Amino acid sequence: MRTVTFKSVIDGALARMGLDSTIAPASNTLAAFTEYANSALRAAQEMYPWPDFVRFENRQFYANWSASTTYAINDVVLGSDGNYYYAVAAGSGTAPTTDSTNAYWKLASAYTSTTGSGILYAISLDQVLGGTTLTPIGEVLGVWESDPRTNRYSTPINWFLTNDGIVVGQNGLSVTSIPATVWVEFSARPTVYTTTSYTNGDTFPYVLAEAVKYAICAEAQREDGQFDKAAAHDANATAALNTEWDKLEMKQQQMGRFRALVR
Repeated sequence: MRTVTFKSVIDGALARMGLDSTIAPASNTLAAFTEYANSALRAAQEMYPWPDFVRFENRQFYANWSASTTYAINDVVLGSDGNYYYAVAAGSGTAPTTDSTNAYWKLASAYTSTTGSGILYAISLDQVLGGTTLTPIGEVLGVWESDPRTNRYSTPINWFLTNDGIVVGQNGLSVTSIPATVWVEFSARPTVYTTTSYTNGDTFPYVLAEAVKYAICAEAQREDGQFDKAAAHDANATAALNTEWDKLEMKQQQMGRFRALVR
């Protein structure tokens, strides 16, 4: 992702406000401008599926079985054969794929048939898998059977959002199984900057920098009661965003890669 420094964004806003950007801003001004920048960045980043922030990651619902882990009843693991298993007895060291007597493990389908509730195939937006914290998910854009970037015929997977995260379901009456892993297309969460970001070289997304500079000015003018000037800066911020989006659609020919829903 192409970036600029956070300092350059704040300095650009200061210059647009008629202030000397070669002089470090007062601490209260920097604190306010940083807050304005964070709000503007979040709004701008979440407005469109900017390619700079879109991620594709292969995710699974439960961690791989591990010989070093002691499992409790109803713990769920992914076996080496690509199937999910749930524990029917506490223990460790017995792999579900080699548990021929089913003393410790049963297939997830057996769990579904005996309890009637089924296993919740959900991916948390703050997923921790096997002790590893994965990339936090901002907004979900799609769920796929395989990587859609390398497989043009990748099948979309049925999904919806709940408090548990991304819940994946069967695709139809004729497709009752759920893949062991899925590819999640999502947007990264916006970075939250602090006042120290001004001096420590933190980077800022280039594609949104100009719009955020104007948005900072708009908030500063509103706080000062100069609503006419604020409206002008808001218009400039919107124009800057539209310009960047036009580059994607008309200059980089990305319009065919985006999908839009009609209300």
